[in-house]
Amino acid sequence: VFERAFLMATAVLNPTSFPMLSSGPALTSCRPLLSLLDESDQTLKVYALKKLDEAVDQYWAEIADHIEAIEELYEDEKFQSRELAALVASKVHYHLEQFSESLTYALGAGSLFTGQIHSGKPSLYVFTILSKVIDKYIAERVERSDAASDLDPIDARLEAIVESMFDRCFEEGNIKQAVGIALESRRLDKLEECINTSSDRASTLAYTLEASQSLVTK
Repeated sequence: VFERAFLMATAVLNPTSFPMLSSGPALTSCRPLLSLLDESDQTLKVYALKKLDEAVDQYWAEIADHIEAIEELYEDEKFQSRELAALVASKVHYHLEQFSESLTYALGAGSLFTGQIHSGKPSLYVFTILSKVIDKYIAERVERSDAASDLDPIDARLEAIVESMFDRCFEEGNIKQAVGIALESRRLDKLEECINTSSDRASTLAYTLEASQSLVTK
């Protein structure tokens, strides 16, 4: 399932490259920034998190030693930049190959994560987490469709990311990719939108039938 979701995410994002660090003076260590996380001034903590977010792809191992402090900032409801803390924590867990934790914090990052889907320059981190999102979303949709008893609603944050993926598909004309996600997740409303949005409805209908038959025979 992950391999299929990985291919879906590839098609949605259509990445040509995966930028790592933003341009600017190179850091030699994150220790000065990490020390700011212990300050009482929220402005200093936010500044540190912004810089750590820029440097995390190179210095994730060093930042990982302080992951608990970053996670505590996300858990602190009084902290003004909880989503930023969640984003940094998510990226650190990604580099540690702790993808479940990375997804959890990506959901906590809210618009800071979903905004990267439409950025036009998705990183390998975003690409990988989106494949995990597709996996999880499909599994939860199928579970709720097959369950005899009522289950809790799907996490609204997960829904928001999937909606952003559908939006990008429609914006860029990647209708076949949207059809694939809609079929796998049993989203008939999105399947209808795929057909109505398509510039070639006959072709989209034919593809939908073919994909549906393939899905049934799996």
